[in-house]
Amino acid sequence: MFKMCLSSSSMLFLFSLTIIMLFPLSVTSFDITKLLSEFPAYSTYSNYLTQTQLATEINTRQTITVLAVDNSGMTPISGKPMDVIKKILSVHVILDYYDDKKFQNMRNQNVTVTTLFQASGQAKGQEGFLKLTDLSPGAVTFTSASDPNGPGADLVKPVLEQPYNISVVQISTVIMPPSLLPSSNATSHAPAPAPVVSPAPVESPVPETIPFTMPPVPVVSPVPVVSPAPIAGPVKSPVPVVSPVPVSAPVAVPAPVPVMSPGPVPAMSPAEAPKNEEGAKSGVMKSDANNALALFLTFSSIYVLLSTSAYNAYS
Repeated sequence: MFKMCLSSSSMLFLFSLTIIMLFPLSVTSFDITKLLSEFPAYSTYSNYLTQTQLATEINTRQTITVLAVDNSGMTPISGKPMDVIKKILSVHVILDYYDDKKFQNMRNQNVTVTTLFQASGQAKGQEGFLKLTDLSPGAVTFTSASDPNGPGADLVKPVLEQPYNISVVQISTVIMPPSLLPSSNATSHAPAPAPVVSPAPVESPVPETIPFTMPPVPVVSPVPVVSPAPIAGPVKSPVPVVSPVPVSAPVAVPAPVPVMSPGPVPAMSPAEAPKNEEGAKSGVMKSDANNALALFLTFSSIYVLLSTSAYNAYS
């Protein structure tokens, strides 16, 4: 009996433990794309969730509200870069549970809620928050907290609910914070930069034109020419250049007349002495005449030679 009670208690404990372990899985297990596949009007929205991998992030959340847009309302983000589309659609995921009943009970309140874009860590300022405004019971508008006065979206209707886990509601159009768009596609609601007034051009004064006057050219007085001093006395003509004297052939000097030496005087006898004395005198005279003639001819030759040289030197 005791064993049966123990066995029943063990089985109950194991069953309870199994229920506890399976209960969270049954609560948090949902697939957003599978849920939206039952509504063809949101096929474009569902495809973008898959392409940007936002569906995977949504499926890991336990409490979430998805603001879905039908195919006709997805036109504003068509053709934009995929990273921009991901940021915009992550703003459409509220990290809290809002079903139709909760929207009806807002009672003219303004509520700021956190979105999945804020949880991504990429948001700047108020980009990751939405402002919910209840205009009348059931009439709720959604605007970006970073641009509260910009165009927003209106609540259209609830789509599906899994209480306190996931709620999908339809809004009228895509909510696009201006700061998430490329600068060329920013909406006109972004504050326009103040026009830059360029300063009026300052006219520079026209420089006064001063007539250019040629300075007087100094007159250079001519240098006085010094007249040559008069030369006193007659001008001597230049000394003529004496051309070299041609060498004349030497004048043949007449050979001196040989002086005849007196021959031996024969011994005269006393009887012949008077006769030979005259002969001796005449011989001496002839010898002197010959010597004088030779000396005359020698001086004559020297004179002629000197005269010829002097003439050639001065001619």
